[in-house]
Formats: sequence, structure tokens, C-alpha cells
Amino acid sequence: MLRNSLFRILGLHRTVNRPYRSAQYCTTGREIVSPELASSHFALLKSATDVKEVLDLLPTISRTKQDRHVYTLPALKALFELHKNGKSTLRPEQIVRHPRFVELCQSVRHESRTFVMNDITECLKILTFFGVHTNSEIITVLLQLIRHQINDVTLDHVVFLSFILKKLDRTPLVEALQIALPMLLQVQIGYKLDHENVQQLVDLLDFVSLHKVNDRTVMNIVSSLTLHGTNLTAEQAINALKALASFQTFLPQYGKLLQNVFSVLEHQIDQLPFKMLDYTLKKVLDKNLDHFPMFYHEPFLKSCAQYAIDKDVGLLNALYVLKKLNKISFLHIPLLDYIASHANNISLVPTSGIITIVAGFSNANYKPDNWEMVKQEIARNTTITHPSIPWIRYNLELLSLDIFNSQLITHWLDPKSLETSMARNVLVDYLQLSELGQTLKLLHADKYQGPYPSKHFVDKSVMLMLQNNEYPLLKPLEFAFGGEEYVSTKVVSEHGHVLDHIIIFDSTGNPISKPTNSSEGPLLLENLRQSGNLVAVLFLPKSCYAVNVDRLRGRFSLYLRTIEALGVSTVSVSPNAWSNLPEAERIPFLQREVLQKVHKNP
Repeated sequence: MLRNSLFRILGLHRTVNRPYRSAQYCTTGREIVSPELASSHFALLKSATDVKEVLDLLPTISRTKQDRHVYTLPALKALFELHKNGKSTLRPEQIVRHPRFVELCQSVRHESRTFVMNDITECLKILTFFGVHTNSEIITVLLQLIRHQINDVTLDHVVFLSFILKKLDRTPLVEALQIALPMLLQVQIGYKLDHENVQQLVDLLDFVSLHKVNDRTVMNIVSSLTLHGTNLTAEQAINALKALASFQTFLPQYGKLLQNVFSVLEHQIDQLPFKMLDYTLKKVLDKNLDHFPMFYHEPFLKSCAQYAIDKDVGLLNALYVLKKLNKISFLHIPLLDYIASHANNISLVPTSGIITIVAGFSNANYKPDNWEMVKQEIARNTTITHPSIPWIRYNLELLSLDIFNSQLITHWLDPKSLETSMARNVLVDYLQLSELGQTLKLLHADKYQGPYPSKHFVDKSVMLMLQNNEYPLLKPLEFAFGGEEYVSTKVVSEHGHVLDHIIIFDSTGNPISKPTNSSEGPLLLENLRQSGNLVAVLFLPKSCYAVNVDRLRGRFSLYLRTIEALGVSTVSVSPNAWSNLPEAERIPFLQREVLQKVHKNP
């Protein structure tokens, strides 16, 4: 039934210049060419050192129509190999327009009736490589041949043809073949799949990851490849990883194959070309790791970063890797040291590279040995005013590295510019803008004379933060310090901070009960400061920390500094540290952390 549907699809798309019937492909009546003549033709083609030389040879070796079939494919392949290897004084468009090439295509068209499927696909590959138009007679004839010889299409042909068809313009015949190929694969997979051919399995995995096929077909390929364990080359493993990352849904049955692939790459990653590794790393980190946690594999990410160092890929390529790692806040200090070692070239990188460098060092909250030199080079190139950049975060990251650019901040906080950039009404923009205002007022008031964010932006940030009702430390803090009357929650500062919890201590280090809130709104920090020594306890989200190290990112460390600038000691607790603590140790942990702050600032 499926096979009938396949033929019906192909039959509905006979949109060619002239119809071709199977009777036209008979091979009777051809003169046999002597072996001596054929040998001389091949010798001439083989000795050619330039594409133009092959084209000039064609009139010599095609004196008669009878020997046409001897030179058509070899000549076409010779042109392809020479041009691919850079041995051509002609550009592809010049080759396509060359009279001898046009004649060669005519010869290919006449001989195509005798081609087997391998010949057809080879011709399609070469003609596509040179940019022959999809609607040309020769391409149309070859596509029609595939349609007529669909029974001869193997699984390997399916993969190869899919690759070629993507390069062609959309026509009814091209679209029909694109629809037919996945269906043909489903028909053949059960009896034509070579379970021992790892390369075929990897190629088919890539194909089914990008096309709609039934689950049984996918599992047939995945299961077969999984049985090979880690007996894959580095290139096969990276291509399998790329394919697995392309699936829109990831079934648990794919998990073992993913582990095998990561295991291969952990030990053989140095055998890969950089571009292949970099592209696959992007595919992996483009996945939402909250929804696809199986793709977070720390050894693989470390290996990618170390690869850049060991292969000495240069500053720009190292920044390509860093940009991807920044996306999930993955820290690799040796990679940052490697980038720092190229400080002299920082001025040469594009603006996106500067943003990547700033984000990398800020995320790690790290300053290498030659930081003063790196800082100086970054500072010289910080003024980036392109409207598409994440400017609030960028400015916060600069400030977290103690790089202050008043001109840049003034540009972005200009009231008109600010209203325009905030018009997209994104929640995180309000939160970050509030942090930027806090930083400027509390840490840089002595040197910043420009505009500040308008009050309505800060008020909206406070409103958004007050909507949070998840406070896992509230009950433990109440238990640790004497009850609910000693722990204030959702305390707001006049600068727009919303602090999870505040505990007040007297001069002897004992907790004081919180004052009664006379208004219906949140408690104001300024009303509590006169009561005693204040300690803020914050349960910061996972996003505030590096993904592979329980280390506060620079921007959020800067946020804590603004709180401390208000005269409030801070204790930050990470979700990772809290979840890893045994129940019996949680109360003592909070008591110890808070009291250390009390005794440090009596």
C-alpha cells in the first residue's frame, strides 16, 4: 500500500519538457568502441591539469557519436575533480556557459538512457556543484530517470539524493521526489538495512532526524547503531550526535546511543576538524537543556573547550566556542586563560567577539594573571551601540568586571533611547534595568553624571519580583532563629531591591523580632535599618550560578555588592548547595552562614 502511494506521488508530478517512456532506455544498436580508443581518451583526461584543458580536449575525443558514451561520464568527473581541487582558471558560471560544456551536457543527456542509478546520482552531484539550473533539460532528464527507476534507489541513494535535492530549486518534480524518499526508506528499511554498516546507519540516522518517518523506522536504525557500542570513529560519533540533537522529541530508547556517542568523543575529539565540532556543539547547546537534560554532558563540553586550547585554534575560533558555552554559563577557566593570552589581538575581533569576551569573564567572575592588560584592551573597544545587542546585560557585565564606560551607559539610558528599547516589554529587561540603576546609584554615583532609569521601570521590576511566592528558606530560617516574628520576607528597598528575607540582630548577636508593618504594602528596608544589624538571606535561582560549578556569576555578585552598599550583610544560598545538604544539616548551615555575617559586622 505504501509503495503504491509512493508511485502515485511521483506520477502526479510529471512536469518535464518532454515525456520519457521506459522503452527509450534500451541500449540496443550501439557501436562498440575499441579498447585502444577508450584508453587514449582516459589518458588524455587523466593528464589534464586544468578545467579549461578538459574542455579543450572534448572536440578531439568526440569526433564521432559512437564513442560518446566512453568519454561523457569520465569528462564530467574530471571537470569536477579538477575544480574541487582548485585546478581551474574558470569560475563555475564560466564553465556552465562554455560551448564545450553545453555539448558535454547534450552528450550526457543522450547517454543517460543507459545510466544505472549510481551514474545518475553522480551526474546530478556534479551538475549541481557547477550550478546548472534546476529547470535545465539535463537536470530534468536525470530527475525523470530517478522517477522511472525508483525501484533501483537504495538506502544509500536515499540519503545522497536528499542532500542533492536540497540544493535544487523547488519544482513539482523535486518536491515529489522529496516526499517519496522518506516513504521509500520506510518500505526498504526492514529488508535492505545493513546492520553491520556503521557509516550507513549514521547517514540514515541523520536522514530520519530531519524527515518525517514512522517510529519503527527510527528505532530500527537507532537500535542497530546502539549495538555497535563505542565502535565508531570520531566523525561518525559527531555526526550521530548532530542527528540526535536534531530530533524534535527524544525517546528514552535513544539514551544509550547518546551515551555511547559522548563516550567516543570524550576520547577521540582531537581527531575532528574544528568546523565540524563547532557546528555540532552549537546544535547541542541550542537544545533547551531544561527540557532535554540528557544533552548536558560535562566531559564533552570540557573536551570541546580543551580542544580549542590544545589545537591552538586562535582567538576568533576560541570565541566561537566560548560564545556557545556562555549560552548555558558553562565555565572553563583554561579557555579564558587562552583567550587572555591573545589580549594583543582583542582590538581586531568584531563587536560580537567583544560581547563574548565580556560575558565569558563576567560569567566566570574571573580575572586572569594578565587581567590589567585584558581589561585595558576590552575597555578600548567597549562602546557598542548597535540596537540589536543585549545592552542592559552587556553593561552589567562590564560593571561586574569594574569596567566603567560613562559614554556607553549615557547613550543607552537616554530617556528616548530607553523608551524605544524597552518597548518590547520583556520581563527580564525590567529586572536587569533595575539592577543597572542600583549599580550606578550605589557603586558609581561619584563618577556617573548621566540619566537613570525612570521610576516607572523600577516600580514594574519590583511588582514583578513581588509576584514570587516560592521561598524554600522561610520555614528553615524561622526554625533556626526563633520563629516567624524574627524573619521578614519580601523586603523592598527604595532603590528597587526585593530581598527574600531579612533578619535583624542586636549588638550582642541575638535576633530581634521584626517591627509591625503599618501599611498594607511590603516592608521597606529603610524602616528596618534603624532597628539593628541587618542580614539579608537570598535564595538565588540556578541561573545566577555557573552550570558546572557552584559559583556565583559576576553580574549577580555585583547585585550582592549593591545590597551590601545599603549597609546590609548578605548570605546567598544556591539551589544546588541547598538540595545537596542532608535535612539534618540544613538548619545548622543557615545558622552558621548568617551568624558569620553578624560577627563579621557587629
